[in-house]
Amino acid sequence: MAICIQTSNLTKCYGAVVAVGGLSVKIEAGEVFGLLGPNGAGKSTTLCMLTGLVPPTSGSVTVFGKDLRRQFLEVAPRMGVLMERPAFYDHLSARDNLLLLARLTGRDVTVDRTLDRVGLLDAADRKVKTFSHGMRQRLGLAQALLSEPELLVLDEPTSALDVESAQEVLQILRFLADEAHVTVVVASHMLHEVEVLCDRIAILNRGRLVACEATGPLLSYDQSHVDVLIDAAEAAAKRLAGEPWVESVQAQAGRLTVRLGDGSVHQLTTFLVGAGYRISGVIPRRRSLQDYFLKVLNS
Repeated sequence: MAICIQTSNLTKCYGAVVAVGGLSVKIEAGEVFGLLGPNGAGKSTTLCMLTGLVPPTSGSVTVFGKDLRRQFLEVAPRMGVLMERPAFYDHLSARDNLLLLARLTGRDVTVDRTLDRVGLLDAADRKVKTFSHGMRQRLGLAQALLSEPELLVLDEPTSALDVESAQEVLQILRFLADEAHVTVVVASHMLHEVEVLCDRIAILNRGRLVACEATGPLLSYDQSHVDVLIDAAEAAAKRLAGEPWVESVQAQAGRLTVRLGDGSVHQLTTFLVGAGYRISGVIPRRRSLQDYFLKVLNS
């Protein structure tokens, strides 16, 4: 697949502080790529360098096969960008803010269609100074989508949105990637949103890339950590606790939560059935992005 963004040893220093150090990644055209990390990890700085808003101290960024620094004017019209706290002319309406931007870009765009896409068409004639933070965030997304870009770079796009609005934004972004083949790069603290949105994720910690993986394999089922629906759970837990292949076991009403060491689910069920217990179900635990995120940061 074609490469949309490629960085090579991308580094940004502020004096003696290394905000981002030696970042080398490839982002494929049409994928949704998530950038994760704790506060201060370098996510926003990375996005600013990927969009040309902040020059790197060293290293390079290639976008659409072009050097971002030397060919910025060729690349910029093909990008849509939403950084935290998007700025607008507060005395103008939402529609007039976008019309002004459309005139500045010199492109033939449909403002009302974009406002409708982000759920702001009914508020198109309201002055932005009357908008809530969530509405301003929607308008920022509309601004990024206005020119129908090939690349979207978004910093916390669901910030301050309610659950329903955030879900709508995620659906828009997923649709753009799947149907319009737009490349989406998004930084977010909302790990449950990243799980459903992103094809791949990169984790930064203290400015360094510590992991870069496809999300699918990370979210598979964990056969070593299972819930067993069973009668006499307390008694069964006591029987299992003495087995060397069981790492831990906890009992609740009608349920065991078992973490296996070198044992298997088949070994577990055979043991319990042989001991006279009735099993009505075995449910492997689904790995979460949070599990992986914490494991990477603590390793």
